[in-house]
Amino acid sequence: MESATGLRSIRRVMAFTMAAAIGLLSDGPRAQQVVPLDALNSPNDEVLLGWDGSDLFYRSIPRTSDTVKAGDWFLSPGQEYAATPAEGWASFDQGQPMNLRAWSAADWPGIGEVQHVTIDAERGVLVLSALQPTGDFDLFMAQRSGSAWSDPQPLAGLNTAADEVFPNFDNGALLFASNGHPGQGGFDVYRSERRSHYAKCKGLGHGVNTAGDELAAVAAGAHVDHGYYVSAVRMGGRGVDLYWVGAMADEGADRKKELAVEVVYRRAPVESALFEIRDRAGALVVRRSTDGQGRLVLGALALDAALEVQVSMKSGRAIPDGAICHVYERCGRADCGEAHWPGWRRVRSYRIEGGAAFVFDLLPLDALERWPRPSDEDAARWQSDVPTCRVKFATAEYTLRSSAEQQLTQWLDGLNWTTQSGHFEVRGYTDAQGEVVRNQVLSEQRAEQTARMLQRAGVQPSQIQWSGHGVASEGANEADRRRVEVRWVAAAD
Repeated sequence: MESATGLRSIRRVMAFTMAAAIGLLSDGPRAQQVVPLDALNSPNDEVLLGWDGSDLFYRSIPRTSDTVKAGDWFLSPGQEYAATPAEGWASFDQGQPMNLRAWSAADWPGIGEVQHVTIDAERGVLVLSALQPTGDFDLFMAQRSGSAWSDPQPLAGLNTAADEVFPNFDNGALLFASNGHPGQGGFDVYRSERRSHYAKCKGLGHGVNTAGDELAAVAAGAHVDHGYYVSAVRMGGRGVDLYWVGAMADEGADRKKELAVEVVYRRAPVESALFEIRDRAGALVVRRSTDGQGRLVLGALALDAALEVQVSMKSGRAIPDGAICHVYERCGRADCGEAHWPGWRRVRSYRIEGGAAFVFDLLPLDALERWPRPSDEDAARWQSDVPTCRVKFATAEYTLRSSAEQQLTQWLDGLNWTTQSGHFEVRGYTDAQGEVVRNQVLSEQRAEQTARMLQRAGVQPSQIQWSGHGVASEGANEADRRRVEVRWVAAAD
């Protein structure tokens, strides 16, 4: 039996050989690198199911055939896992088993056995791949109608006489694999834009498709350089493994970004906050103070290493405990960025602890972009002092228990929200049990019921934004995942 170390070495050699054979997957101005996800790959077939910006979901199927994947193989049972990145895009912690099931075909008469389902909750649509009487797999789309879904309709412009499998949404666009469209060989991954009404598609570039079989791909991040997660059979391999395909960093490039900071305390600007920024060698880079709006443009800073930032008051008095330091980067256009500061986009916020000085590390923003966080579910996107209340639900239930209503009422009473401008953000979640589509609906029902309770407590509907997010990516246990999070978001200064 080959050792795990031996298998990892073989995969690295294969990845290096493959990259060298095709010029490091050069596709445009930035060369691409292919990195096998060694912590997740095994002697089984690892098939990519999805990525939510926080966890990678995949299925491990016993490897029984070395042939091109087709037919019943796409319905093979296996163990599902969720894996969290440890560092960067390609280093993962060991996957944790979970139970993830697709929608039952019995819910839609005339639809064959479902292979995979993807949901675009923001736009209220889902796409599934289902087995056809002819033996191939086709794509179908359903639209949300209240708490139910319409009957799925075939995506005729994308379906072929061969197989279309593993659909996934990417910001409204649809990614799927097919061996029926013109491509580089076998299965390739294709992208269909929403604006085309999913009537046509184009092969995915950026080094994802090769002469091997690419069975699924999802975008790792918002920028093209963040790359893709891919499950594929490559270089004559005998099974399906997981990879990250992304842009290589430019060696020796002078990488800089124009940054700025803003300091506020209780929504008021903090003037004369003195910023001293040093590089890792201790050399002083910036020493300037905020203006009357609490703002300071730091200028173009090199992002090759972490920067140490010390904040103190120019007058020598203590920094207000609980002041917030927002970090911005220039986004290039006058009409972009924050409403109160056009041209500047907020990328980080720090809560300043009171005292003579506050020190923190400002990590390189290019590295932060390559770190697969924060996702939409990451609390790092919120200011550290945003008031939050979590209420939990019984299994498969969306009605608030009396104890949960009492908890919310007490939280509201302590907020003093009626004297401030802002809104409530209500997000519903489920545990990892059950079918993915039903979990999405259940998470929305929980959020909606909680929003109604807020209205009964006197909150205006215009002050409530509610949404469902399916399975929670974070939670100490399954009971902790069955929850709704309510946040009070004060209006921007």
